[in-house]
Amino acid sequence: MITAISKPELIAIGSRYRADYLAEQAGYTMGIADAEGAALTVLLPKGYLPEVKAAGEQVTNAMKDKALLQAETKDATRSQNDALRRAKIWRRKASRRALRARRMGEKIPDGLIRISQARNVPAIAGQLEAMTKLLESVLKKMPGTDTAKLLAEGKAIATVLKTADAEQEVKRLQALPNAVKEFYRLKGILYVGLKVINDAGLELYADDPAKAGKFNLSILYRKAAARKPKAEAAK
Repeated sequence: MITAISKPELIAIGSRYRADYLAEQAGYTMGIADAEGAALTVLLPKGYLPEVKAAGEQVTNAMKDKALLQAETKDATRSQNDALRRAKIWRRKASRRALRARRMGEKIPDGLIRISQARNVPAIAGQLEAMTKLLESVLKKMPGTDTAKLLAEGKAIATVLKTADAEQEVKRLQALPNAVKEFYRLKGILYVGLKVINDAGLELYADDPAKAGKFNLSILYRKAAARKPKAEAAK
């Protein structure tokens, strides 16, 4: 067994990553895992690597169904766009306010001025929560008389994203066709398996950062970043 994580959780995990990127990442990760041999396998449950390899093959085979890939693309785009629409206005307002304060000579954290990339609803919610904390810490340095109102607005949006959107995400995933949910579940299993292998590799080379560094998901994350909008920076 690769993981004991529940089916709904695996579906949610799998919904965040494109199958082709996961498959490419799996090829890399399994390659370095095989090269390590027994030194790595002793850190994993018996038969774990073959199970993860089989999971990768299942995802690859499922990718032959064009309807599944089309559903994946449509679903990911809808979810991402919805989250971005909810946060974009407030983030820009806050960053512009912070930039004005910096231009006036105040020391303002970069986290308020540069809007970092966020891929999904939880990430955006976390981003807004972090930005509101930073804004609160420099509230008296901000120009304008309504900064407290801006802060309250940001906190409210962050709360909505963490609660209402979480419920909507569950409903959205539940409403997907069974074939798509199964596809997402398979992707979720593969993702977790790759993470576990990476964790084992990091333990194996705990005393050698250079070698430990090869155990990563940079292929998956780099490709995910490539399709996201670039970080917005106030100028």
